[in-house]
Amino acid sequence: NSKSKWYSRSAKEDRLLFMAVFLIICASFSTFFLYRQGFLRLGLTDGCAFKRNFGIPCPTCYWTTAINVFVKGGTIKALFIQPAATVSCIILIFVAFFSLLSFILGVNFVFMPPVRLWRFDLIIFFASVLILAGWAVTLLRTLA
Repeated sequence: NSKSKWYSRSAKEDRLLFMAVFLIICASFSTFFLYRQGFLRLGLTDGCAFKRNFGIPCPTCYWTTAINVFVKGGTIKALFIQPAATVSCIILIFVAFFSLLSFILGVNFVFMPPVRLWRFDLIIFFASVLILAGWAVTLLRTLA
């Protein structure tokens, strides 16, 4: 028996969806790379409207800065700037790597099912928890 406990064969549709996931993640990181190089402008020049109006950082304050530092290779520094952004980057790199591998090899790994089976409600829930946890860290720093 040649069945593996780590992966199973992937349908053509699954392979294409994994490639789409890989390309979307790469495009996201490329946007920040181009921003770092000065080819793109992200955000407003007058700062965060939430912070300006309420006097506290917004849930995504410092994400752009942390991602820029992460893209430049400063993982530890990015972790101190905004932990949630850094954890998100690491998760996205993991997902991109295994999406590309799934596309190339035509397999579905047991720890990352086909995209069509992803529970987007859970992804949104955990992304929200991650953003709120990062916001809590930012608020604690601001109020300390």
